[in-house]
Amino acid sequence: VARAMASGAKFTFMGRSFVYGTGALGSKGGDHTIGMLKTQFKQVMDQLCCERVEDLPKHLI
Repeated sequence: VARAMASGAKFTFMGRSFVYGTGALGSKGGDHTIGMLKTQFKQVMDQLCCERVEDLPKHLI
């Protein structure tokens, strides 16, 4: 997701991960999946010392 955002994408398709989350955890799977994705994205932003998506370096492309 971070690589797509760094290249200028406005959104990314993540449908399969939600299907897997729902298949594994039922109706709570979608919430769990979005929580995991948000946590991972925040970790990437922290590791790269970026406060905003616009600060993502172009070397991620």
